[in-house]
Amino acid sequence: MNQDFNSASNCRHYTFVIVGNGIAGITAAETLRVGDPAAAIAIIANDATPVYFRPALKDYLAGRVSENKLWARPANFYQQQGIDCIAARVVGIDVARHRITLLDGRQVGYGRLLLACGAYPRSLTCPGSNLGGIFTLRSITDYQSVLARLPQVKSVLVVGSGTLALETVESMRLRGLHVSHIIRHKTLWSEVLDATASDLVLQQERHDGVDIKLNSEVVEFTGSQGQVSGAITTPGTHIPCELVLVAIGIAPYIDFMRKSGIACGLGVKVDHAMRTNAPDIFAAGDVVETTSQLTGRTRLVGQWFPAVQQARAAAYSMLDRLEVEDGFRAELCYNATFLYGLDFGSVGLTNAQGFALQEIIAPPRPHSYRKVVLKDGCAVGMLSLGDRKQALAFKRAIDHRVNLLPVAPLLFEEQFDLNRWLNMQAVPPPLLDIGKIVERSEVGV
Repeated sequence: MNQDFNSASNCRHYTFVIVGNGIAGITAAETLRVGDPAAAIAIIANDATPVYFRPALKDYLAGRVSENKLWARPANFYQQQGIDCIAARVVGIDVARHRITLLDGRQVGYGRLLLACGAYPRSLTCPGSNLGGIFTLRSITDYQSVLARLPQVKSVLVVGSGTLALETVESMRLRGLHVSHIIRHKTLWSEVLDATASDLVLQQERHDGVDIKLNSEVVEFTGSQGQVSGAITTPGTHIPCELVLVAIGIAPYIDFMRKSGIACGLGVKVDHAMRTNAPDIFAAGDVVETTSQLTGRTRLVGQWFPAVQQARAAAYSMLDRLEVEDGFRAELCYNATFLYGLDFGSVGLTNAQGFALQEIIAPPRPHSYRKVVLKDGCAVGMLSLGDRKQALAFKRAIDHRVNLLPVAPLLFEEQFDLNRWLNMQAVPPPLLDIGKIVERSEVGV
């Protein structure tokens, strides 16, 4: 439903206000509604359309999923939930008065506020970057624009080294297009993959015919009649292309928060309960920064499942129902996907380079790479590429800080069942959701 504002006060007050309607905002709204059926809840977002499955956009780009399969909630979601949807842009927060200011001057009052306004894609600013045919990928509109251009395209240039770039390369190859892939350094997704894992994925790309340019950056785009026709890289190489897809990371929407005194670094700073430094203000999703307790490194996660977990933790916290041990812990997030056709799973710290940690690596196998990372004998990270066998068992060990030294030589032996050993140690099941322990039968333990 759309809310009419009281013209006298020009301010409507809600129990809970959520800024942003991506997966974090929608998940929090649903959790709040279940927790407080009588609460007045509002979602404020530029786009009033309910959330879509961002992880499925790569399949939409590849032609494997139709647009009508992308929507994660029905069109009447807000009406079903009894939530007011305000299509507007937030420009300021009055922390002391518990009020939000919108671009058109209206104000919205809140009891508790969730900032889940997400992030925007970073773009290149080199000469020629304003030519037609150069796109960043974030919204459905971005993907629609790319798909509309594809009939005129033979060669594509993808810029970036993270999962979005990798997925985009694979989607374009599935379309039968020639693809060049520019990577700034010498490895992919360095926050998660070590050099060996990166090389395995890059081998998959090369085997599929992708032209990979390592240690390269675009210094200029060339074109004619306002349209891109090529790119020049730092080594001086000219790469012909009719389409450029830039996937070099995200930047959170935090400018209006900084002006309100909300603590921000790369993103909004929160505690384990997703609380900001401002009273009654919480944050979740791509707008949030996370800091590793092990390494002290701060980063933006920008992934679907962590955003869902953060949103639930924030909602329970806003309802005063979050137990201390149930708060969000980035180092326990289980990331499962495919990296250029290779089964992939990871938890915690997976690239231990530069840190005094022990790595136990599985014996080499074709198209497979598995390892577990230990600190003082306890599991703190796991990476499985090409074979996710026992990945959840390793997560279980990481979740509950199990000392694996007694079985370290056996961990990757075919006959060794880590789940069975953990059962013998009376280790609880893995934690796969905020405030919920998965039943043993769900994970085969």
